[in-house]
Amino acid sequence: MTRLRLAAAAAAAALVVSGCGGGGGGSNEDGGLSIKQVRLAIDNDDFMNSLAWMIADDMFWPELGFTEKAYVVATDEYLAGLFGGDVWVVQGESDAIWAALAEGSIPMKIIGVEKDSEAWYLGIREGVDPNNLAGLKISGGPVGDRNITVGRHILEDMGVDPDSLEWVQVEGGSDERLQALIAGNLDVAVLQPRHVIPLERAGGQMIYQKFQKVPQEVWVVRSETMENNRDAVCAYLEGRIAAKQFASAGDDYTENQDEAIAIAAKYGIEPSEGDLAEWATEMEGNWSLDGGSSLEAFDQWNQDMIDNGNVPAGFDWREHADFSCLTEVQQKLGLPPNPGNI
Repeated sequence: MTRLRLAAAAAAAALVVSGCGGGGGGSNEDGGLSIKQVRLAIDNDDFMNSLAWMIADDMFWPELGFTEKAYVVATDEYLAGLFGGDVWVVQGESDAIWAALAEGSIPMKIIGVEKDSEAWYLGIREGVDPNNLAGLKISGGPVGDRNITVGRHILEDMGVDPDSLEWVQVEGGSDERLQALIAGNLDVAVLQPRHVIPLERAGGQMIYQKFQKVPQEVWVVRSETMENNRDAVCAYLEGRIAAKQFASAGDDYTENQDEAIAIAAKYGIEPSEGDLAEWATEMEGNWSLDGGSSLEAFDQWNQDMIDNGNVPAGFDWREHADFSCLTEVQQKLGLPPNPGNI
């Protein structure tokens, strides 16, 4: 997998800088946007995560009023960047976002959805009997990772007691779990669609492949940014959603694939064979192409977060969301409001 990597020290330094492009204040006395640059932190720098913002930065954000090229950092500490002011918008896994919303020290608003489907993929290494998983080592990531819950749900759906396996921690994301699986350090792992090809080449196989409709990854800004810089928030969303519409054009989602890949190349990244093989799957079964998700999906996710202990009983996600920009952008682009204003 080709990945954008920042040195840990550089990333840490960037995230502790306060006031460099933060969301508070700002003016548009010159008639432009109140914020001149998209400053975004994302939790994962795989190709498809990177592709969408790169298309926005190359094709759409300049026309919408962002006069500087986007600053984007991929880091596990994306919320620290938002809290410190180095970035004013973040994209991250909804379980972590929900927990931060519930903690409440920094008021934030969910403004849209990056991924509205969750891939439930379970892989086994070479030599593992898919009908005899009890006692084997499995990982869904570090403690508290959403993929642990996903893995347990998968096993239950397969009729396997999740507690009959040995759950172990693997730091990092699904790429690291794949490496541990292929190396023989794991027997079973919660993976992603892009891992099908490398896993099969290593003699393993995916034994479960389904998608669940949930708002599993969202965009968030500080509440003060939504209040003081709403124009920039709306422009950010328009660029992201327009980019998704461009990248997914065509009956098989590949009408603009070559041009999209060429844009990514300008930023120094190229897709792997797995990225290309799963292009349509990513567009259809992972990305939210309109930047939204249904109210029913949000409600179900919220209940899952309560059940998992990520948020307290009675937590109301609606109090922490503002879809007014999202609705305006969807209507401007000719898309039905999803979920609409709440």
